[in-house]
Amino acid sequence: MEVYYNNKELSAQERMDFCAMADDTIYSFSESIDGVHEIAENIALSKSEGFKRIMSELIDVSTFISYSYCDIIVLTKLFLSATNHYERAFLRGKLKVLLNESFKKLYGYTEKSRRNTYFFRLKELSAKFPQFTDRVSVFSTGLNELSIRESWWKDERDAEVHFDIKILYRTRHERINESKVVMETTPLIDIFNSLNMLMNDMSKVIEKHIEMQLNERKG
Repeated sequence: MEVYYNNKELSAQERMDFCAMADDTIYSFSESIDGVHEIAENIALSKSEGFKRIMSELIDVSTFISYSYCDIIVLTKLFLSATNHYERAFLRGKLKVLLNESFKKLYGYTEKSRRNTYFFRLKELSAKFPQFTDRVSVFSTGLNELSIRESWWKDERDAEVHFDIKILYRTRHERINESKVVMETTPLIDIFNSLNMLMNDMSKVIEKHIEMQLNERKG
């Protein structure tokens, strides 16, 4: 992945500031997940199958985005808080696994795998609401470029998951560039943050659309 970094180690204050921001983000998104699933329980009681299908898709995609975003923030926070080399190397490895798996589930690495991704489900959902076509198209272009040019640390992911000792020995003992590790999370963090805003906007439009339909039926 082409990442620009300055080899800078965070100061103690910058580390504390990041951890505080991470705690706020984790709290906010975890609350959002709980709130969404409370809504899901109510939706299950609806008699409208169309409404249930749309909201079920929205909830599934939103939950995936929230979990992935929170997990990246958690591992980055733990990495920055670690105090010895082995712990930092371990967390760096697990962060690369998470980035690899999150992108695979979000968009995939091959054309064949796209139909089984959360972004494909989001595109299918957004097709019902043309006002989101342009925003989804921008995401699609950006994600496709990333999937083509990036390896997303597949070798490191495989070594961490399947315990390839030779690769693990190399990666766990090599020098750690803190700035590079943190900056490597940026593309996916930005994507998930933007997708979360898109999902919030879609939720409002869908809720308004459903409300209008209900009012029409009452009328």
